[in-house]
Order: sequence, then C-alpha cells, then structure tokens
Amino acid sequence: MSSFASRIKRTFFRGLSNHLFCGTHFFAVKRALLTASGLRIGNNTKIVGPIHFGNASDISIGEGCWIGKNLSIHGDGKVVIGDRCDLAPDVSILTGSHRIGDPSRRAGEGISFSITVGDGCWIGSGARITGHTDIGTGSVIGACALVNKSIQPNVVVAGVPAKIIRELEI
Repeated sequence: MSSFASRIKRTFFRGLSNHLFCGTHFFAVKRALLTASGLRIGNNTKIVGPIHFGNASDISIGEGCWIGKNLSIHGDGKVVIGDRCDLAPDVSILTGSHRIGDPSRRAGEGISFSITVGDGCWIGSGARITGHTDIGTGSVIGACALVNKSIQPNVVVAGVPAKIIRELEI
C-alpha cells in the first residue's frame, strides 16, 4: 500500500475512534479501529479517547491497560506501553526534539527518541514524558510531572523535573 493510502487509512480509522466512539463505551470497537490504523493494542485494553498520535506510527500498548482521554504522542519515535498500565487523562509523550542549531536557527536537526513504560505503571493526569526514557515496572508518575530521564522500577516520582519521592514495596 502506498504511503499516501496508508496515511488515509490511518487518519480514517483514528478519526472514527476519536469522534464517533469517543468516551467510556465501545472499547472493543475502538481497539479494533485503532489496530486497523496500524497501532498494536493488547487484549482488554480500554481506550477512552480522544487520543492524538500525529505522525507517530511505531506504538505498542500492552494488554489490560486503561488509557484516559487526550493521550497525546508527538514525534515519530517508538513508544512501548507495557501490560496493565493506567494512563490518566491529558498525558503527553514526546518522542521528538531538535539538536541545538546555529544562531540563525536554534532548533537544528530533528531527532527521535524511544520511550518505554514498564508493566503495571500508573501515570497521573497531565504528566509529560520526553527524551529517551524508560519508566521502570510498577512505578507511579505523579500528576503534572515532567519525566525527562529514565525512572527505576517501583518508585513514585513527582515534580518538574520528576524526582523520586518514595520507593514502593515489591
């Protein structure tokens, strides 16, 4: 299938999911539409929607997840969300940036990142995840936190930038 036809198909199925089936119903239908658009989504994952993926195409969401409304994934990097993860509303995952350019234009060459969210994580409302970041299994990201470096497993982080505020029992 041509690149243009793929974009049309992706846009059509994501549009149906975001506009016609938005909200806390029709989870199986949304999962099927988003899978048809090229996303990999595990069984029993519930996506509230709307969700925004821009040009991102290498996205995998595990089994048994809850994805709140207004998840945004920006950039063209790879995103892997593990099994049994809960993402609250308004979470943003930023997989792209720029190198610092010369004085005529400081946003230089574009770069892409890979972001992984380990199994069983809980990401609070309004959190932002950026850069080449791995969030360890069983971790909790506080609401409105800015995660700009990897987080070890089984911790609670919060703040801007996010810092460990508590270790969790295993």
